[in-house]
Amino acid sequence: MRLHRVSLFLFAVALLFSGCASWFIKGEPPEVLVINVTPLDATLFEQRLHVDLRVRNPNDFDYHLTGIDFTLNLNGKRLARGLGSQEVTIPRLGDAVMTIDTTTSTLDIVRQLFELSQKQELTYDIKGVLYSTDGRLPFTNAGTLVEPGTFSSSPTGSHITPQ
Repeated sequence: MRLHRVSLFLFAVALLFSGCASWFIKGEPPEVLVINVTPLDATLFEQRLHVDLRVRNPNDFDYHLTGIDFTLNLNGKRLARGLGSQEVTIPRLGDAVMTIDTTTSTLDIVRQLFELSQKQELTYDIKGVLYSTDGRLPFTNAGTLVEPGTFSSSPTGSHITPQ
């Protein structure tokens, strides 16, 4: 009976602490902003992209980041998935730029361009995980790059709510 209680206690402790490293990360999570996407070389099936991300640290201590895993969507559809093991230290109350080279489908790029010409609005969202020496830091951010009616003289009448 005693062995049963000990194993139950150990199971509860393992369940409580597994995957919860972010519980122990102090402060606010960093903010991740897309600042530039540059096309690189392309083939018939694949497009390489150079994605620049600004990572802001709102805390009174440095963050030492060891990697990133993110998905970048354009108008609700996946544009690219990025992975990087670049190490960077984000200074307290400061920011730094992380540059990630990623790959996407050339067909997806063509579809995005075709839909953009019909919709005349360009929104993005990015979500992922920053890896630090203290654990994993999930993040998400979204915004509007091009407002409706920007490329035409007629107003669309729709309103964008800040995200």
